[in-house]
Amino acid sequence: MAVASLAAASLISLASASASAKDHADWAIDFINNVAEEDNGWATPCSIDWDAYSGKTKGACFFTLTMQKALGYTDLDTYAMWRMNSPTSDYYFDIINSSPAVGAPPPGIETHFRRVTRAIDVQKGDVLVIGATATFGGHTVIITGAPEDITDKRINPRYSGTKQYAVPIADSTETAHGCNEAYPDSRWSGACTGGYMASGAGTAYMRVYTDALTGILLGYTWSVTSSTTSYYSPSTRPYRIGRLFKMPAPIPTDPPPPPP
Repeated sequence: MAVASLAAASLISLASASASAKDHADWAIDFINNVAEEDNGWATPCSIDWDAYSGKTKGACFFTLTMQKALGYTDLDTYAMWRMNSPTSDYYFDIINSSPAVGAPPPGIETHFRRVTRAIDVQKGDVLVIGATATFGGHTVIITGAPEDITDKRINPRYSGTKQYAVPIADSTETAHGCNEAYPDSRWSGACTGGYMASGAGTAYMRVYTDALTGILLGYTWSVTSSTTSYYSPSTRPYRIGRLFKMPAPIPTDPPPPPP
C-alpha cells in the first residue's frame, strides 16, 4: 500500500464536527435529497458544505466525506488510519483486499475494514470498491440497503450456476447506472434514449453475481439494465465489498488547556 505525503494527499476540506447518530449512508442520502443540481458537482478537489448542501465530489471522496461527517472525523483521522487524507478507489480496494473477511481472526495491523464475501451478508453502509485497471480508474459506491435477489427476473446477462442481486447504492459519478424504471438512477431525466444525466452525487443500483451454491461473490454489472455485454468478471475488473470496523474516536482538535 503506497504511503502518500500529507500535503500531496490533501483533497478533502471538512470542518471538525461531532459524531452523529446517522451513518455515512444516511448522510449520503441526506446530501443527495437536499442538494440542488447546480450545486452538485462531479469534480475535485472534493468538498461538501453541509450547511448549504453544495459540493464537489467523486466516487471515493464522496464516501470519505460522508464517513467523516458521520464519525466527526477530520483529515487527520483519515490519515491516521490509512496514511492518506482522501484515499482513491484503488487505494480503498487495496485496503479492503488486504482486510480479513467478516468473522475471521483480526489482522496484525488493524485496517478498519472487514471484507464481505457473500451477497446475503451485504448490508447498509458497506462499500463496494472497484479497483483500477489499465483502462479504468476505479470507483467507490456506498451500499444503502440489503441486496435483492433478482435471479428469477431473468435479466441479461445470465450465466448458469449463478445468482443475481440488485444492490441499492449512493455514489458520485458522471456515468449513469443504466436506465431501468424498476432500478433507476436518480440523476437520469427523460427517456432512456435522448434523456439527460446530471453528474454528481445520486442514488442508483448495481448488480452483483454469486455462485449459486456457495453464495460467494463473483462479477458485477454497472447497472441492472438488461444487456449482453455489461458483465465484468473478477479478473477483468476486480471489486471488493468492505465494512467499516473498529473505527477509532476522533482525534481531539481543541487546543490543550493553558498551564496552571
